[in-house]
Amino acid sequence: MASQSKLSRRQFMELAGAGAATVAFGDTLFSKLFAAQLQPAHGLSPTQTLVTACGICDSVCGMRATVVDGVLKFVEGLPEDLHGNGTLCGKGKAAPGLVYDPDRLKYPMKRTNPKKGWNEDPGWVRITWNEALDLVAQKLLETIQKYGADSVLVLSRPSPDIWMRFVNAIGTPNRLDHQDTCYQVHKIVHGKVFGTRLWGHDLNNSRYILAFGWDMPAKSKNVYTWPVAEAKRKGCKFVFFSPYRSATANLADEYFPIRPGSDLAVVLAMIKVILEEELYDRDFLQNYTNFPQYRQQILAHFAPYTPQWAQELSDVPAADIVRIAREFAATRPGIAPSHKKSLGANYANASPLQHALAILNILNGSVDRPGGLFYQRLPNIPSVDAIFPPPPYPPKNGVYIDGKDMHPFVKESGQGMWSTLADGMLRKYPGKIKFGITNLYNHMSMPNCKEAFEALATIPFFVVMEILPNEVTLLADVVLPLTTWVEGSDLVVRAYRGLYPQVVVRQPLGAAQYEAKGLGWIAIELGKRAFPEYFKKPDGSWLSMGEILDEKVKRAGIAQSFAQFKQMGIWSKVQPFVPRTEFPTSDKKLHIYVPEFADKGFDPLPAWMPKREEPSAEYPFYLITTIPAIHRRNSTQNNRFLHEIMPTNYVMIHPRTAQQLRVAEGETVKVKSRVGEVRLPVKISPQIREDCVLIPHGFGHQSRLLTLAYGKGARDGDLVPAQTMEEILARRDVGGSGCIMDAVVRVEKV
Repeated sequence: MASQSKLSRRQFMELAGAGAATVAFGDTLFSKLFAAQLQPAHGLSPTQTLVTACGICDSVCGMRATVVDGVLKFVEGLPEDLHGNGTLCGKGKAAPGLVYDPDRLKYPMKRTNPKKGWNEDPGWVRITWNEALDLVAQKLLETIQKYGADSVLVLSRPSPDIWMRFVNAIGTPNRLDHQDTCYQVHKIVHGKVFGTRLWGHDLNNSRYILAFGWDMPAKSKNVYTWPVAEAKRKGCKFVFFSPYRSATANLADEYFPIRPGSDLAVVLAMIKVILEEELYDRDFLQNYTNFPQYRQQILAHFAPYTPQWAQELSDVPAADIVRIAREFAATRPGIAPSHKKSLGANYANASPLQHALAILNILNGSVDRPGGLFYQRLPNIPSVDAIFPPPPYPPKNGVYIDGKDMHPFVKESGQGMWSTLADGMLRKYPGKIKFGITNLYNHMSMPNCKEAFEALATIPFFVVMEILPNEVTLLADVVLPLTTWVEGSDLVVRAYRGLYPQVVVRQPLGAAQYEAKGLGWIAIELGKRAFPEYFKKPDGSWLSMGEILDEKVKRAGIAQSFAQFKQMGIWSKVQPFVPRTEFPTSDKKLHIYVPEFADKGFDPLPAWMPKREEPSAEYPFYLITTIPAIHRRNSTQNNRFLHEIMPTNYVMIHPRTAQQLRVAEGETVKVKSRVGEVRLPVKISPQIREDCVLIPHGFGHQSRLLTLAYGKGARDGDLVPAQTMEEILARRDVGGSGCIMDAVVRVEKV
């Protein structure tokens, strides 16, 4: 090695390999660099090979890990895994960089400085876990008693389920997560069209992939990338629409640099062509959808959406729209994939776009058929509430700080709104939230980051559960250090490629570092102090994570104990794929026309809606953001291996745009929107449209405690306006899109 304490980018990439799905971390690096920090797992043999599930992203690819004296040394993909298929991305391979990050939060801490802000020193003092838990429980109960449960804000995903037992026991209506900026639109639209969120993609058996902004290969999502590669080897045609020619475009047979936010117009026009020329799967529509019942309304609705009309909005030639619509309809099975933030939350028209994409799949007759979208065949793993039934939870009454009670479908989804949170906290109900608790969330994932931070800073008592000392920890009154996924235990189902039930174990690959604890353990310990009746079994003993995991694997028929499951590593119930003939909707049919939407004042069929912000003389450029393949949103920039590969971001502009602005490669420019501005160096590339600027997401950390990430790059979220629930309802947005990329900007020389 060139250095005894540093693994170079070249060495890392050589070890990682583009397709080898393995990475080695030698004795020199970890034994010397982290010798003072590593805590060996006592009782383990000197060398072990353990199966676990990666926790970097929701693909949770299966992996095999080599552990030597309790230290993670080597990781590789798990060949039997339906998700990763024996592969890992660079983020998964760099897992030790997170576990052994010297900046990790190490023990519980309490704030001593009452002032909160960017540049305020919290004055933390170290306290014990008992002191921390006692203080948090005391403040929580005092807040509920004095101000009501709706004065409590919980920023957390609903996992694990034992954590949700604690949250439900609080009784607050204000449990929020990031889903309006990610997959809430899918959940709501798919829920009414398909009966449930439909994320099963049998891509490797598809003959035609028609992708609008679906950029998963470029984001190194292996659960999607290897099936696309396999489909291509079999002769599948792949057509990709995006204003940014990413790595995904390199896989495509045809690429169209579509105008941002106009995907909906092209999809509507394709539907018109397929319907007008009767190219759809007639038997499928007749037998399995509500097309016969609403045929006239459907045909009349799509009639105005001509390819010529779509060309004017999208810059995609009308002749190509017609040709591709015909090809897609004639080539079965075909699939029009969609996933999360890839146009699922980017623009104000995300909801009708997702509805239209769902209809394309239905017209192809490929829903729950090989090569198409499918309903995941999931194992029946009981929840903790099913295993140990709790007393009735308190009702969730009072003020909804994000306004989701105003929107029938958003309230029904139960997720909450990142994009309207600041409006509720700063303007509608200032001072309402008295107690907050957040789990692995950063305001950088919210639109208008600066305003979001200001809103969170108004919370009098704020508890932050985190792995690294990010910006939100600067607001914490109590910090609780969390374990990483490498140190945790769980059952991880194969959802995205669940062609049959499969579960991969998650197990500790070494001892938890420092005094970090798992979220399940914290939930139980806080529950004992605040809501003991919810955490006791009928015999009076306390719930425990070990017993919960044992009961889950036993009742699911996986193993007799979690210990036995750890030895197995992976469990599968291989079975033939039998296509559905009934679907989980009210009438057992797929709903092209959604009467539930009409009943509540929303469009029952996808109608044209423009994006929220369009270029003007003042702001002439579309803003585009992307998540780099080597990073996981805003959580990996401090990982020393990934940081070395991509330490900062930039603003990408087209060469002719650079010439027009008279800026050179590497020159710093100011990018301004109506809500904020950032300064970044220019990267000139023909991969972007001339009317767009692109800023990779995840950078611009402002916590000085992040040794590597601090001060590197800028936050794209500073340029993205937040919104109000009134604005969402005014545009009749049935899914409540967070509009996470819906902004226009200008670029100025500094």
